[in-house]
Amino acid sequence: MLILYVGIVSIVIFSGKDRKIELNILIYGIIAGIVIEVIGTQVAGYQSFIKPDFAGIPFWLPVSWGYGFILMKRISLIIATGSPWT
Repeated sequence: MLILYVGIVSIVIFSGKDRKIELNILIYGIIAGIVIEVIGTQVAGYQSFIKPDFAGIPFWLPVSWGYGFILMKRISLIIATGSPWT
């Protein structure tokens, strides 16, 4: 699953015009996802996963968070300018 997500996210990032910006957003989203999910599983205990890979979360989940951050950036640009790239 992780390889599939990384492949999809790589295609999305490298097919766009804002590669450097979106790579930075991806990294920020992955870090934010790790922090939020670790807090949710280890600290607060309000969620759990059947087969966690590290720190109580699956490897693919932070990549999904990073991809979500990229999608939010593109959607906001579409709303503001009509194009997903600046």
